[in-house]
This record gives sequence, C-alpha cells and structure tokens, in this order.
Amino acid sequence: MAALVYFDADADNEEILEVLREDGACVLVDVMDENLKSRVNDELQPFIEATPHGRDDFTGRLTGRTGALVARSEASRELVMHSTVTDLARQFLEPYTDKIQLHLTQIINIQPGQGVQPRHRDRLAWGGYLPSDIEPQFNTMWALTDFTEENGATEVWPGSHLTVDERKPERGELENRVVNLPSIRTLMPAGSVVVRDLRCWHRGMANHTTIQRVMIAQVYSLKPSL
Repeated sequence: MAALVYFDADADNEEILEVLREDGACVLVDVMDENLKSRVNDELQPFIEATPHGRDDFTGRLTGRTGALVARSEASRELVMHSTVTDLARQFLEPYTDKIQLHLTQIINIQPGQGVQPRHRDRLAWGGYLPSDIEPQFNTMWALTDFTEENGATEVWPGSHLTVDERKPERGELENRVVNLPSIRTLMPAGSVVVRDLRCWHRGMANHTTIQRVMIAQVYSLKPSL
C-alpha cells in the first residue's frame, strides 16, 4: 500500500526534500497558524463567493478558482512569503537557478457534489518541451479546510514523478504507466500544506459532504536571468 510521509512544521528541510525527490509529494502538518489562517479566510471570502464555477470536467463544474490573491489579500502575501515553503522552494530549485519567483496563486473551492477530476500532472502545462532533468516549478497546496476522504482530499501517486521520457510521449502514454501504481489521499488538517513535484500524477476527488473543501495553490518557479 502506498504511504504518504508527514512532517511537523519544524522538520529539517533536507529530510523533507529527500522524501519529495523519492516520492514526489509529502505533507507538512499545521504550518499556518490560526491567526494567519483566519485572516486569509476572512480577506478572501468575498472573492471566493463571487467566483463562478468551472466550465469543464477538469476545472470542475462545481469548483471555483480565484486568482490574483496577492493583489486581493494582505494576509495572502504573508502566506506567499512563508519561510517554511520559500526556503524549500529555493533549495528544491537551486540546481537550476539562483533566483525564484512566484508563478501562481489560486484559491480552489470544491463544492458539495463536485465529482472526480481527471488524473493529471502539472508539468504537462509546460507543453512537454522542457528537458526532463530540469524542474521549472515547486508546487504547494495549502489546506484552508480539513482534507478528508469524504470531502475529496486530493489523490496522489507516489513515485509517479519518476516516469519521465527524454522524448515527448504519445498522448496518454505516461498516464497508462501509473495505472498500476498505488495511490493515496492527502488527508490533513486545515493549516497544513502539501509540497509536490509537478511531475507527480494527482487528482481532486469527489466531495460527498455538504460543505466545501478549500485550498490555496501557490507555485514558485525558476526566475530567468536578464
């Protein structure tokens, strides 16, 4: 059975990065304190409520995705600069750059009744043209509500980030390779964060509860030299 490694918020960065390189994903528990979590929720709630649902099965027909968080919330700027994740991002990406930049901030609000998202890896957003030995991103997924089996906690395939070809694969070829790999849910309390290799296959699961599951996706990337 697949296992997901959990770390305390003050765990050693090298231990976290070692697991991330081996498994493609791990969880840091209770990283966001109650004050920051409350402020983030309060400041962003009006924008969450005003955000329309997605228009397809991938973005989620019962899922809202709110961007530009830094422009909308002072507390979210503190979250972006949280030293626990920015230090990890720098160390993870330092083989490829001496500088990092913020690539994306997004609230993902999964409503009751939302079904299973198609399985995917975030690296595919780069079009498949990057050399396989270059990592362009460091992905984080903060839980603003608890992640449970019932509300659709994100499913990941540990080790699936290692199935990479130098050539551009045929459509569906890489996905077929992870079918027989064991998967596991990212169960965690609000205030925790998943750090994930963007090559790791994952998907949001169905929300069978009567309440929403809310997270913040924060992505850091290589900053090109000018």
